[in-house]
Amino acid sequence: ARGSYARSRVWKKGFARPHEAERGGRPGGEEHHLGQSYERSAGAIIFRLGEEPRREPHYLLLRYPGGYWEFARGHVEAGEQEIATAAREIREETGITQLRFIPGFRERYRFHFQREGRMVAKDAIIYLAEVPRWTVRTSEEHLGYVWMPYREALLALKFENSRVVLRRAVMFLQRRSRTAQPHPRGPRRAAM
Repeated sequence: ARGSYARSRVWKKGFARPHEAERGGRPGGEEHHLGQSYERSAGAIIFRLGEEPRREPHYLLLRYPGGYWEFARGHVEAGEQEIATAAREIREETGITQLRFIPGFRERYRFHFQREGRMVAKDAIIYLAEVPRWTVRTSEEHLGYVWMPYREALLALKFENSRVVLRRAVMFLQRRSRTAQPHPRGPRRAAM
């Protein structure tokens, strides 16, 4: 059973830190200690620019069996790089094979849940990826999908951690587009 997301900046005693799990441990970075375990998942906030003239970004959300909307992500396999996991999970969960990861964006948040009576700490690694098409083919593990503009997606997301990461992604894209646009009065020249 999935538990609630709880943002945690403090590493709890007995939980392996991500860098410790990456150096060894069980498949997928699991470290067991006193009935507790650590896992990692990786995925992405997938977006597509809307039609002209506004070109407003729309974000892909998947409907999970628990009835909530969330980004595509899944378990990091042993020896697998996080970004490779994100690409694999996106392909498996959405059928999307053409995507472009946006350089410089990587967020991590931690949540806890119980599985079979044991507490699990899980880090979610989230990238940002742009796709050229609206087409999605969801896997059997999802109940559906939706493309939403930012404000609607923010309201649809159940968990605060996901809303925080979406806000950061939007701010990142806004900063990026401002630096990519030419100066209104033409190119800047260095003062001599």
